[in-house]
Amino acid sequence: MQRRSIYIVIFSTLFGVLAWVSVTMREDYETTVLSPFVLQEIPAGMAVQTPLPRTIQLRFSGEGWRLAGVLLAHAPRLVFSANTLPAGHRPLTFNDFADRISLAPGVRLLGVKPDSLRIELGPAMRKRVPIVLDCLASFREGYGQVGPTSVAPDSVTLTGAESILRAVETWKTEKRVFENIRGSLDAEVPLASAAPYEIAFSVAAVRIAISVEPFAEKIITGLPVQVTAVPASREVILIPPRIEIVVRAGIRQLSALSAGDFRVVTEYASIAADSTGTVDTDVSCPAGVQLVTRRPEHLQYIVRKRL
Repeated sequence: MQRRSIYIVIFSTLFGVLAWVSVTMREDYETTVLSPFVLQEIPAGMAVQTPLPRTIQLRFSGEGWRLAGVLLAHAPRLVFSANTLPAGHRPLTFNDFADRISLAPGVRLLGVKPDSLRIELGPAMRKRVPIVLDCLASFREGYGQVGPTSVAPDSVTLTGAESILRAVETWKTEKRVFENIRGSLDAEVPLASAAPYEIAFSVAAVRIAISVEPFAEKIITGLPVQVTAVPASREVILIPPRIEIVVRAGIRQLSALSAGDFRVVTEYASIAADSTGTVDTDVSCPAGVQLVTRRPEHLQYIVRKRL
């Protein structure tokens, strides 16, 4: 008897829910759908030179049951032929979009967004430009990059409207952040999107490679300081005439470094303009080597007439 009562309660509840849904779904509602926009049959040698959306927002109204069918079905594709675009400069409007959509009985198209769309064609061109990385890399403590970042390919061929590509000199990748790197990196990075313009790429992505090694520091001593552009009538004596530096690099690169790989200079013009009695130095390091510090930071000097 108790089990029968449970069945009655369950049946009553389900019946009530179905009755409520049946009544509710007969009321009118509104909904929006994103419909893919497709432009095809573009004449040879021509390209779209105005912004083109990937989707058009369609707003429908109708009974709940009928709108459910719209939502469950694939969004209608809005396909236009470039050969049948409105003459002159007239944009596509609500009526043009409505003509491309087959609606079920009882479903109404209330609006589209954007409510108008101007499409203009112009001469097409192909242009090859360098690829610029938009990537940031940070390394785990004690590690660092050795050598330059490898990018393959390093350029891309763009195909699109001449009016757009004429001003394009480079093309970026999508922004990527690589953090806490402690080993060599090999990653694929997509090119940045051209939206809302119609531009085709010869490649969709690049592969980047960064060589990473444990980093260490090394002291280089006895580096002579050269004074450049000294007048023939003058002689400069630096105190001290040599400095030492601390550099940071990959351990394999550090092991091969010697004093001959560095150049330390100061300009005579800096000495002539100085009023403090000391002068700074400029240290040139091999690629991939970071200067940590120099000792001493400043040098004293004596300028005298050459005998």
